[in-house]
Amino acid sequence: MLVLLLVPAQAGKPRDESKGKWRRPPPPPPGGNGVHLFAGAGEDALSWDSDELNRIQNLHLRAFDSLEDYLHSANLAAYLGLHPVDGLHMSVPLNLVFIGFQSDGNAKVDVSSDELVSWFSHVDHVLPHTRVALSELSCSLDGHCAGTAELESVAPSPLPSFVHLNMSCNVVVIQKGDVLSTFERAIAAFSRPMDPDYVEGDQQVDALKLEPFVDSFIGALGLNRAYTMLVLNPKWSASLPAYGYRIGFSEYELRILNENAAMPELQLGAAVRWGAEPAPPAYPGSAHSGWPLSIKKYQVSDLQHQSYIWSRSANQYLSDLEDFNRHVLKMLGPRTKGSAALARAATLLQKRDDLSQLLASTLKLPPEHLHNPKFKATHPLEDCPTPLWVSQSRWLLMDLTARRTDWGPALGGDGVVVHTTLPDVSYAFGNAEEKRAEKRLAKGEAAEEMETRSKLHSMRNDRLAAVAQQQAHERTMPHVVHGAAPGEVPADRYDPDGNPTRHLTAEEEEDMDKRHQEVTLQAELNVYEEFATVHCAGRINPPVVCAEAEEAVLDLKHSLQQLSKHTGTNTKARLHPDHGWDIFGKETDDESTTAAYSAAKDVFFSEISAALSRGLRHVIAPPSATWHHQGYLHDTASPYAHKVHFTIYTIQDTSRKLGPWRERGVQFDLDSFKQQLARLAMPHQAFSFSTLTLNLLDDAALAAAFAVSLRTSFMQVPHAVSDPVENEALYLDSRELALRLKQRFAFNTARAAASSDPHALLDVPVFIFELDRDVPVLIDEHYNARALEDLILVVENAANQDEHPTGMMCDGILLHRPLSPLKHALSAVLQHLGGVLPPHLGYNPGRKVVQHDWLWSVGAHPLSWTSWGGQYSQMHIDALHRSYVLDAIDSSADMVNDGIMLLQENVPHVKTFAKLQATRGELQQLLQQFAQLVNVWRAMVAHGATLEYHAAAEVITTSEALGKAFYKQCEKIIAELTPQKCKVRTGGLPPLLIAAIYGTSTAAGLAVAIVLILPLFKTKAKAI
Repeated sequence: MLVLLLVPAQAGKPRDESKGKWRRPPPPPPGGNGVHLFAGAGEDALSWDSDELNRIQNLHLRAFDSLEDYLHSANLAAYLGLHPVDGLHMSVPLNLVFIGFQSDGNAKVDVSSDELVSWFSHVDHVLPHTRVALSELSCSLDGHCAGTAELESVAPSPLPSFVHLNMSCNVVVIQKGDVLSTFERAIAAFSRPMDPDYVEGDQQVDALKLEPFVDSFIGALGLNRAYTMLVLNPKWSASLPAYGYRIGFSEYELRILNENAAMPELQLGAAVRWGAEPAPPAYPGSAHSGWPLSIKKYQVSDLQHQSYIWSRSANQYLSDLEDFNRHVLKMLGPRTKGSAALARAATLLQKRDDLSQLLASTLKLPPEHLHNPKFKATHPLEDCPTPLWVSQSRWLLMDLTARRTDWGPALGGDGVVVHTTLPDVSYAFGNAEEKRAEKRLAKGEAAEEMETRSKLHSMRNDRLAAVAQQQAHERTMPHVVHGAAPGEVPADRYDPDGNPTRHLTAEEEEDMDKRHQEVTLQAELNVYEEFATVHCAGRINPPVVCAEAEEAVLDLKHSLQQLSKHTGTNTKARLHPDHGWDIFGKETDDESTTAAYSAAKDVFFSEISAALSRGLRHVIAPPSATWHHQGYLHDTASPYAHKVHFTIYTIQDTSRKLGPWRERGVQFDLDSFKQQLARLAMPHQAFSFSTLTLNLLDDAALAAAFAVSLRTSFMQVPHAVSDPVENEALYLDSRELALRLKQRFAFNTARAAASSDPHALLDVPVFIFELDRDVPVLIDEHYNARALEDLILVVENAANQDEHPTGMMCDGILLHRPLSPLKHALSAVLQHLGGVLPPHLGYNPGRKVVQHDWLWSVGAHPLSWTSWGGQYSQMHIDALHRSYVLDAIDSSADMVNDGIMLLQENVPHVKTFAKLQATRGELQQLLQQFAQLVNVWRAMVAHGATLEYHAAAEVITTSEALGKAFYKQCEKIIAELTPQKCKVRTGGLPPLLIAAIYGTSTAAGLAVAIVLILPLFKTKAKAI
């Protein structure tokens, strides 16, 4: 028997760079022995006056001469005052703007700024940043599979982060009534009917007009330097049509546009005869800032004056826009079907962007190709009208009065949006409204109320009778002046030769009827206004008829707006008087109504808080994905690089001849692609591009790589009226194709570990396959573009009409796949550079799955599923830049914690105190490095609090260098203490123990000899 005694050679183990933070468990939860930096609530947590930061700054000033303190410390790290970093909090500025919640919106919902702050405190306002291994995301996890119903578990566990994004809430108080009326007027001015044959039906609000309008509002209030969430609660009545926000056109409009494709104004880049459309007032650099640039957790900003000034200028813009719309309608002809759609299309075609090119190519298609006969699916221009919108700047909009629709995977699954997903004001406060109606009904039976109502009816009847008499007089006046009998042509209707001219046409008769109808409605509106000024204005609990008059005025204004929009006459009604809605008095509630209203408000705002929380987690502060690279500090490299070079390979395939009836759809706009990628660069970053065009017919190796990677499968395609059907599909295996491309092209994106600056250069190869085939080809069965660890793959198909849909639906109709892969290619670049995930993806730590939530997958940007968009949102650019900063913070914090773990393994002893005194200089240098690194973190967090991520990224290299220097200093200190510790404390084994070991070994050796040798002697004896 052999007895081996293993004694560790040293306490401090060398750092294994191949097993970094990304494969270790997440940091310990708050409340342990670690520290949370910059986690102040209410005060400025970034100030060095805070206790923790002041302590860290002065750690190196200690003398390290107290033996008692040293021996009473649990370990060397505790003696030095160093604790592991559990978290670093980065403040994210957020504005909350509630419009229509001051008793001026639907259901007269009234909520104070203090109540809003209280409700926001229940929202997930502290979000630990989470990463997801992008290489582990399957098709069902990232949401690209058609109608996925089940989700898979993520393996491995989520990649940890030390950073917590701490939302700072700034509740904005705006001018009551004026701002809401301005937004209501804008919604009416920006809308057009979905079905031109039914102008009173469902409306679509042009989001391309809405975005600059809201940008103007945000700029006027000085809210540009923060994210803003707007919640709209416009007034509603049964006469108002439903509406939703979109940038495209409805199916009915597309047919009209296709029928009028030869119209001169519908040619790409053609000039229009009605001039330029008015633009909203711009506020590029407001002198006033609605964000006080502090790091307070909750605060209230009173911006009533600024919002009132904006509403005046915005109303002037809307007046000009309404005049312009009437002018366009007159130029096109009032009876022109779909004139609003024709005018909007002509305006878009003057631009040179992706949407205009998509529209121009659509107009060239034969009518039968607008919709695929194989399935009921939308055209790419027919995007989903939604009640929410994510802008291309830094705001999100939720309209509680807009039409609720369904969108998400066609076969259901997590996060599908249904009509009950968003809170309904009318439903939530229905009980309170019923009690108010009962109270009005009981009060209205009083004699005084009946008399007041009789006065209003008399005023209305007298005014309408007078207007009718005046209109009849106007119709007969030309005959009276010229002595003509009724039905006879007046004298001024003769031409110079004495021949009678034509009678009024049907169109002229219709215009005259509409003008008279407009005058009648305006007269009725004036009656209610005059009555309310006398009997209702300034009164608490006015007569019941005042509330009835307010409802009637809302219906009258809607009718006047419709007449004003759909007539080409110069008559313009006074729809927006200066007095607002306060002239109808203020109605107070009794105890039962107040109780019902309070209960409804609690439930209602809990639902709003849930929707806003989902916006925070999926749009403003979403999780990110990461790749595993080689040759950098850890096995996951920080994506940041000072120089990024995109090598774009355009690979054409003309080996398959297209059918004679086919025409290539939207071309991949390489210039727009490079222009959007250039927007991702920070001021101190340099983006460069090089392009190379190849053809499979001229490159045998490339053609072989393509052929080897091509696969065939049967895919389930959801059907609008039946069970899913299986279609044969061609796709490229991305892993196989990437391997072949690496063999064909000599490119290497791995960063050199020996480089003095690991962030010096990143090369991003982008392969765009332009396939002229009759059958479309996708990537990995479901993708138009795919981001891999070291390259990006894009496929553009000429066979756009037979391509299967995405498997996503909106309002019961399948959403078509975009004709150009530009949108998906831009999304893939974001994932490759910084792991920016689309807004429908989020990680659920409780279930340990990638969670789908399609609520905020809206807006005209590349990451949205419900709309076409080829331009990055500023929020996604911020997410990319923030990812750079957070990766650097995590990398340096991880190195600090590894160094502190080495120090924690060293247990104080009286015999090592002298050696510790000899290393006092190294200890002070270590603590100074730690203070410097915390100061760098503080600078990065401070820049992040003002959304200046480019300034924070300038010290990425510094933070990682300080983290590495800290760890090496810890190794040096442990190396100097450990040999002395082993020599002094062990000092060899005692003599008695040595003798016992030798005796035991001798006895064991004799026993082995007896057991092994004795049988040999017995065997020889038997043989003899």
